[in-house]
Amino acid sequence: MKRQLRRTAVAIAATGVALALLAGCGAPSYTYASDSADHAYFKVPYNWQQVSQSKLAEVQSALLSNSAAGAAGGSVTWSRAYAAAAQPALSSLLTGSRTPVVYASVQSIKDSLRAALSFDYMRDLLFPVTSEARQEAAAEGDHLTGFNLVFSNTITAPGGVRGINELFEYDVNGQPDAFDQTVLTNSETTKLYLLLVQCYQGCFAAHAAQIKAVVSSFTVRGS
Repeated sequence: MKRQLRRTAVAIAATGVALALLAGCGAPSYTYASDSADHAYFKVPYNWQQVSQSKLAEVQSALLSNSAAGAAGGSVTWSRAYAAAAQPALSSLLTGSRTPVVYASVQSIKDSLRAALSFDYMRDLLFPVTSEARQEAAAEGDHLTGFNLVFSNTITAPGGVRGINELFEYDVNGQPDAFDQTVLTNSETTKLYLLLVQCYQGCFAAHAAQIKAVVSSFTVRGS
């Protein structure tokens, strides 16, 4: 009986090793995107698809040209976008997506922006988030509704990297859209690093663990 038990235990152990080896040979869990020149990287779930650079260029030209996150703030030297959907609409890459979308960019900051690049400026980079910015937007006729600030934190990292991370909502197409935005700059305030993950509120809650993994992986080592 003892001999039989030993044989059974050995067989079970061998099966476990084989399964572990098979699991190790499976598809990776994440895809890593990196801008080695500017020392920035992040990861996304392996099954999320990269948006073509040509489509991404269209979005940047149409939606960010007048923003400090685009040409108005400086030249974009690197950008990537990934989507959980196979063929995301261009209009959903920055707002109003039914599945998670990640947009990241690195840009060289114009000299005129360097002095103004405070934490509040970073918070309002894409949408008015601070109370002052929302008041200004309302006075200028922007009818943004459903604002909800979930949290806003400042970041200080080794090498003088600093910035903000915030989670907020606005109504888009009549329903709440959630935005997790990280904005960082280097010690010399010459580079601006942006990571934006967004989708509608229900989508955001359903994919909270994946989104958290993406955001927490965003690393900037400065330059």
